Amino acid sequence: MAWRNIWRSPWRSAVVIGSMALGVWAGIFMMGWATGLNDTRTVGMLDDNVGHGRVVSAAYEERPDADAILPGLPGLLAHLQADTQVTAVAPRVVVQALIQSGAGAAPAMVLGVYPDAEQSVFKASTNITSGRFLADASADEIVLGEELAKRLEVGVDDRMVLTFQDISGEVHSALFYVVGLYDGASNLLEETMLYVPALNVAQQMGLVDSATLASGVAFPVAHEVCFRVKDPYAMEAALQDLAVLDSTRRYTISTKSSISSLEELEHNDQPWVIKGWRSISPELGYADEIMAQSLLLFMTIILLAMAFGILNTMLMAILERTRELGMLMAVGMNKRRLFTLIVTETLLLSFAGLPIGLLLGHGTLSITSRTGITLKGVEQGLAEFGMSSTIYPVTVPQFYLPIAALVLVLAFLSALYPARKALKLNPIESMRVL
Repeated sequence: MAWRNIWRSPWRSAVVIGSMALGVWAGIFMMGWATGLNDTRTVGMLDDNVGHGRVVSAAYEERPDADAILPGLPGLLAHLQADTQVTAVAPRVVVQALIQSGAGAAPAMVLGVYPDAEQSVFKASTNITSGRFLADASADEIVLGEELAKRLEVGVDDRMVLTFQDISGEVHSALFYVVGLYDGASNLLEETMLYVPALNVAQQMGLVDSATLASGVAFPVAHEVCFRVKDPYAMEAALQDLAVLDSTRRYTISTKSSISSLEELEHNDQPWVIKGWRSISPELGYADEIMAQSLLLFMTIILLAMAFGILNTMLMAILERTRELGMLMAVGMNKRRLFTLIVTETLLLSFAGLPIGLLLGHGTLSITSRTGITLKGVEQGLAEFGMSSTIYPVTVPQFYLPIAALVLVLAFLSALYPARKALKLNPIESMRVL
């Protein structure tokens, strides 16, 4: 009976159902687009310079001094390379420096890298727009970001001077030749982050000597070790395994190893600080956490607007059927059954458009997730925040059930006032209405 009632005015009901379907479609599409935008930014930053995980010493975490190198580096690298969840590893030597050219100077974060390892973990080192990336871990070469190169007015084959402190606290200057320019995910990082060979800068800082270099060890020293895993959203097991390895390493040092000095013992006994990408870059983790709440709030606003349309439709239906409702009450329909009738009509009117909107939204997201949506004219602005101008929306089936629940709640609430109006009708007076 309720289903037949809503089609007494087919055009009006069709408009309401169509509006609900369009509202759900728009909400689903915006949720998928926003999720895709956030995922694009997250993946871009992780691939560019953040990485999936990072290990440093507790001393370096507290104060990033030049001598706060990572203890137990060979064992850590062996463990990561043997872990089936880890796909690539990149040790780094990190130092804060002043970079100078003939046109000016700027502070910079110098990343001393092992070229092949760095390129296996991070994409910034592979996005070379001019020249090439570092070829030798001990050469006098440097790779700059495009923005920093513009600021200092330098290009490939120009000479740069880096000024930094070595492990004894002495100020040290070194000459490097620009061999390439890279295009990073974020222009802000391009202005501050540059690459030099790890063994070159480590030797000039006093972290390694000639004998160590001659030994042929692939990765003799690092301040941090960055790594990638197969699934960055399921890396807790890998982090826990590293924590267990660190505990075992420190126990072995304190009970079984022979240490030549207290200084060496203090260095080797430094615990590792093991971080996943959410800890390395908290803003990326926060964005994921608040995304679901923000999108559901956005969808609630859309459905709330739809609810007012349904409320208006049901009020019009009550006014048009005043005589009919009065007759039903006169022949014995009680208030409970009348209330149920009005609520059922409202729910049917609302849910008739829900599956249409869900199917349209899912279909649109499935198509655009393959083709992408390119935002013309805002490429530079998006690049400032590490985002690509082409966004790939994603399907969001995890939101479909909450959306259905929201439709149910709002439809029920929008039925209360029309039902109350119907219950207050006087059967005798209602039957006199023409």
